[in-house]
Amino acid sequence: MRKVTIKLEMRVVMSVDEDIEISEVVNELDYQVNDTTTAADILDTEITGYEIVDSV
Repeated sequence: MRKVTIKLEMRVVMSVDEDIEISEVVNELDYQVNDTTTAADILDTEITGYEIVDSV
């Protein structure tokens, strides 16, 4: 088995309280990546960056 590193991008739309920093919300996001083929084992995941596209 070989070790492979990939970069995934996703878009998240959420409603956030006015009195909290977006970075605090992002740092506490819960996410899960699963291999449904059973041909791979997910060894590690992390959010490596984010961009606020719109905030109204």
